[in-house]
Amino acid sequence: MDGQRLFAAGLQYLLLLLSLSAREAFKAWVAEQSGDASARLLGRISLNPLRHLELFGSIFLPGLLLGLSLVFPGGTVVFGWGRPVPVLDKNLREPYRDGLRIAAAGPLCSFVLTCAGALGLAVVVGLSGPAAEEAALAALFQQWDKAGLAQFPLFFTLAAWTAINGLLTVFHLIPLPPLDGGRIALHLLPPDWAAKLAAIRPGGFMIGMSLALLFVGSLVIPLLLFVLSVLIHIAA
Repeated sequence: MDGQRLFAAGLQYLLLLLSLSAREAFKAWVAEQSGDASARLLGRISLNPLRHLELFGSIFLPGLLLGLSLVFPGGTVVFGWGRPVPVLDKNLREPYRDGLRIAAAGPLCSFVLTCAGALGLAVVVGLSGPAAEEAALAALFQQWDKAGLAQFPLFFTLAAWTAINGLLTVFHLIPLPPLDGGRIALHLLPPDWAAKLAAIRPGGFMIGMSLALLFVGSLVIPLLLFVLSVLIHIAA
């Protein structure tokens, strides 16, 4: 097995765990600001991944996807989810408004992290001179034959961070409960529509995961790669 690809898979997993920890910690913090300290009492306002691990969404599924990426390079995308943040609606100051804020906190955090990664990539390319464009594009498209180029590992890390958080943003906005997008939809839809959508909750994760594997990843990742390649070209 190619050592570089194995290292890259391990790095992507660490980035995913950190990204999941950041979004869950932010949701827990927003819940506390809204009046419910349940997550704080359970130690969930933390970047420690062990506080947020969920067996299937944080370990099994990402591990399977990364394993497939070693066999079929470029054919898989990495995403997942953490253990849900506990929220007691009765503790919220304004349950409707605060519930909506908490549901939106996760996707917002992932989106901000996506933008930060893209900005960081552009800044590093811009500061590294003309030769950086080739290395950054090679890292972006995982061209391991060019891994010896200067700053390739840094470019790969920033590109992977951006892609992972971009996919997390879109995945968790799928309007199916218990995903964040589903919780947002339950708050915004008329009561009768919300009741019908809520009935999907038991299978929401599985349906959302299937959509992500079949459609979201195949659409979002190419779009992200295109946007980042344009950004790299402009920054260089």
